[in-house]
Amino acid sequence: MPVRDDRRGSLDRLSGAAADGSLGDGPPERGSLSRRLDSLPDGHPSSRYTAEGSRRQPTASLRELDPAPDDRLTDVEWSDHVVEVRDNLEKAHTDGLATDRRYAIDEDGEAWVPSRREIHEMIIADLYAEASEVPCEHKAILAGGLAGAGKTTVLAEQAGIDRSQYLTINPDDIKLELAKRELIPAIDGLSPMEASDLVHEESSHMAKQLAIRARADGKNLIWDITMSSRSSTERRIDDLRASGYSKIDGIFVDIPVDVSIRRADARHRQDHERYRAGDGLGGRYVPPEVTVVQADPQWGSKNRRTFEDLKPCFDKWARFDNSVDHRNAVLVEASPYNDPKEAAS
Repeated sequence: MPVRDDRRGSLDRLSGAAADGSLGDGPPERGSLSRRLDSLPDGHPSSRYTAEGSRRQPTASLRELDPAPDDRLTDVEWSDHVVEVRDNLEKAHTDGLATDRRYAIDEDGEAWVPSRREIHEMIIADLYAEASEVPCEHKAILAGGLAGAGKTTVLAEQAGIDRSQYLTINPDDIKLELAKRELIPAIDGLSPMEASDLVHEESSHMAKQLAIRARADGKNLIWDITMSSRSSTERRIDDLRASGYSKIDGIFVDIPVDVSIRRADARHRQDHERYRAGDGLGGRYVPPEVTVVQADPQWGSKNRRTFEDLKPCFDKWARFDNSVDHRNAVLVEASPYNDPKEAAS
């Protein structure tokens, strides 16, 4: 049996200290539990010691992982935090901390310093490797909708799309990859994902590079976008056609602008509370004005207008309404296929 740390006895006495500060003279239940734990062999799941005899590190309690209501920010505290996020991001941009300002060497953000380009290539290679089982059938789906529309859920559950058969390209996913690698500039008071606006241009560039690699192989792909710009959405379709994609479907998940703003804030807040509890990298902040400017008097959003204008460019299309919380999205209209699950067949 491995030799235990000579400090074990003193550490155990300290760990069993009573609330009044005495060492080992606490309630009988506590002493009994301590003795039972001491009797367990090293390596036992409940033992204080590993199989090698070293003392286990304490695990986080449920309170630490999921803060109780009293530990969560109040509405006033949350509002103050959002103001802090806005102010700190504005200052960071003014100070030139956005990565395209620091590492891009052309105005269009298409050329980057060698050290940063190597990072791009590594992340793109990792993402592409994860999709190694995705078939190369020259199929594509453009999924559009405002922030908080719930495209991921709708694609899988209402549209019936097998996501494993597609490589999904989403700049927000790339922001998360940059955050995992600690490549987003650190800003005091902000979580990594709250600071992710500083890599907005960089993540968009990397998404385009990932798409270029996928198109070269004819890899089935999903472009998860907002469709805020007709020109950029149309360009994606043209690029796919030029690369031999014979089946390009469009799916739009429709929600009102005010619902988008509310859901984006709720998701930001939820992910931030998880971050405060030591879980995750925080929530992404979407300024309300970014969504408000997308309002359209005829279609509700410019995003929806883009989808309507480009319907003739899709082989098949479908529009879902997901504006009601705690209700499945509803198929509102579709091009000539009866079952929405045929959208990506």
